[in-house]
Amino acid sequence: MKKIILFLVLTLSTISFAQLKKVEASAESNIITIGKAQQLGAPLEASCDKKGNTYFFTIKNSAYKTLTEYKTFSFEDVDNTFEDLYKTIEEGFNTMPKEAVKLELPDHYLWLKFDKFFGGAVLTITFSEDKTASTQLISSNQIAKKQIEKLFGKRK
Repeated sequence: MKKIILFLVLTLSTISFAQLKKVEASAESNIITIGKAQQLGAPLEASCDKKGNTYFFTIKNSAYKTLTEYKTFSFEDVDNTFEDLYKTIEEGFNTMPKEAVKLELPDHYLWLKFDKFFGGAVLTITFSEDKTASTQLISSNQIAKKQIEKLFGKRK
């Protein structure tokens, strides 16, 4: 009888003090991947995800050659901001401005620098971690027009 009680006490104590619990995911917490900018076989350059009404852009920081670091900026899609950003990039590929296009988001500044590389148009995305003067700037590697279309979900 003592062994049965000891077994039950040990079993119940391990069940009640377990550190791992299964939690059901809510419908709102689902993140939808819009697109990714990635050459065949190369590491991920950028990705775009959506959660609710907020878009998250994750960009590989080009400051490091041997270290892979990703940084993220986000914004809410107020007044069709996501499509306006894509149209601004599309227009930049068509006009190829000499200076970087500076955009202001609620928490960040965003610079779009258009260049030619091996005859094709490429884009370098730079953003500030916040709006202070001493903030760190994060720049992507050059991303081709086709990859930008994939990033925004316009091409599969």
